[in-house]
Amino acid sequence: MKWTYEPGEAFPVLALNQHEAKVMREIVVRYARGPVLRKFEKYKDVHDGGEATVRQDNLMAKYEELLGMIDKFLSYTENRED
Repeated sequence: MKWTYEPGEAFPVLALNQHEAKVMREIVVRYARGPVLRKFEKYKDVHDGGEATVRQDNLMAKYEELLGMIDKFLSYTENRED
């Protein structure tokens, strides 16, 4: 695992080798995706019920964004597995 600085990129990028990506994928699936999905569904249910506060709507959006990022990471690592 290392930070790389690609020409033309505004920020450094974290590079993982195949083994590190596989381990990270397992960690994300086991410990991150489930809790984020449950929190998103909780706030989505409140939103869909029409009783969500602004704070609850903001939390729903936050967890939806996190879930999208997690799923994007998982789809990238899934395509790279041997």
